[in-house]
Parts: sequence; structure tokens; C-alpha cells
Amino acid sequence: MISLKPNCTAITFKNMEKTKENFIFLMYGTIEKDRIDQEIQRNQEMVDGGYVTAGQIQDQLDYLKRLKADPNYQNGNLPRGVEKIILQVMESFTFWHSINEVDADFFLTQDNYIHNLINVSITFMVSCELAKLFNNKPEDFSLSNIWNHDINEIKKAKIASEDEIDYITEQFARNESTRSQAIKRFLDFRNKSVAHNDNDTGMQWSDFVSTINFVNRAWGIIDEYYSPNCFPRPIQLSDQLYIPLQPHFTLPQIEQMKEARLKLMEYMFKAASTNLLTGAQDNIKPFGDLKITVKIELQRK
Repeated sequence: MISLKPNCTAITFKNMEKTKENFIFLMYGTIEKDRIDQEIQRNQEMVDGGYVTAGQIQDQLDYLKRLKADPNYQNGNLPRGVEKIILQVMESFTFWHSINEVDADFFLTQDNYIHNLINVSITFMVSCELAKLFNNKPEDFSLSNIWNHDINEIKKAKIASEDEIDYITEQFARNESTRSQAIKRFLDFRNKSVAHNDNDTGMQWSDFVSTINFVNRAWGIIDEYYSPNCFPRPIQLSDQLYIPLQPHFTLPQIEQMKEARLKLMEYMFKAASTNLLTGAQDNIKPFGDLKITVKIELQRK
């Protein structure tokens, strides 16, 4: 739920009250509608069971009930959390990347119309999602607007060096002379080739990876500012994604895909702890260790 300024009705970044609670909502989002009833029941059972932390659990239970009753939540009008967008981009990109790492006699891994169609579709999808984080209109719920609102407090907190913070601010600004070439090519691709019918801007996948690494570092610093001294959140990668591919690839090939996906995800996660100017590593870690989840379904005879 997002609280708005007096006399405002439209849910926008410009209209929302600039409270810590609202920013945390923008950053991490909220629970999906298909899971909220289960979470309400789980919290209710813990409250009824007399847990030591029942007071905190009751607060969470009350919040979930208010959220479920919120018309904006019911109608899907609340913005997605920035973290959800970042993870969706990385998971989609790394999944498609992993398939292309395998040398197999199957149409998904070969140069043909269907492969190219899927490649273009995924390129456009992840580019549109990632570019949203750079939006800087006053109404936009973007990483750029969150960063620029908190920039002075982030400097005071000394989470990162002032030079690196200024560099990140320059990348979010719409100034072609200060943006890195990789981010410039990526945003040109999104703004010209995707949004408009212009010529190819020459973007490479390496530009996309560089841009997501930049986003992860900026996200890591903001996450550290709003959630200091917190354990990194573990990320669950679903193993189910590869099940439809099993009839078409050998088991070693499937394992090769999973390893390629995990390796690239870990590389992107490491960027959150890497100074953009010096390359030095620090303790900023918004994402925890990757875990693979496997869903087992029992089939009735």
C-alpha cells in the first residue's frame, strides 16, 4: 500500500508521500495475489500458536489483511518492486543464454527463423524491463528516481565512495557526454530500435550485461541504505524451467545449461559488490546465495 499526498488520487512517484515505508514498498514490492491467502493463514497459525514473536507476527498479519482489502492491490494498480524487475530480467536473460550455450541438434540452439524470433522477443522484453529502471519522469516508479531522491543521504551514510556515487548519478542523468558507452548503446537500442522504428544502434549482449551489472551495483547501495545489517535475501531459481526441454536434450546437456545459467547469475550478483570505478570488492550484498528449487508432483494412477 502506498500513501499519497493530500488531495492526490493517482498513484505516481510524484504524488506519493516520501516516507521510508513507501520507498521500501517501491523497492521490494509485495506478495503476489495467488500467495496472499496462504501467507495470511500461515501467520494466523503462528499467532494462534503463541510464538514468542507473536507481536511481530500479528503486525505482519494485520498488514497482509489490509493489503488484501486494498482496492489498488486487488485491481493490480500497485507498482512492481524494483527488485522483482531486476530478478525477472536476470532470470529471463540467463535462461535463454543457458540454452544457447549447448551445442545440440535442436531448433532452439540453431540459426533458424524460430530461434531468431525467440531471440528478438526476449531481447525486446528484457530491454524494455531494464530500461524502466532508468526512467526519470516525475511520475515514474524507477530506480533512477529512488536514487536521485536519496542521493544526499546515501553520501552521508558513507555506504560507497562519493566518486562512485557521483558516477552512478551521472549514468542515471540524461547526459550523453557522461554516460558509459555500454549504457548509452543499450538505452539507444531501447529508445530507438525497440520503441521506434529506427536503425540498429549496434548494441551487443555485452552492453546489456554491463548495464544490468551497473543496475545491480546501484541497487546494492540503495538496498544497503534502506536495509542495513540485514542478511542477504536468498534467491530461488526454479529447476522446473528445464523440464519441457528434457525430451530434446541429453541429461549432460541439461546440466550444462543449468551450470551456465548459475554461472552467469552469480557473475551478475557479484557486480552488486564491485566498485564501478575501481573494481574493488566490498560487503554490499543484496542477494544471497543462489538456491535451486525442485517441485515434485505425485501423479495419481
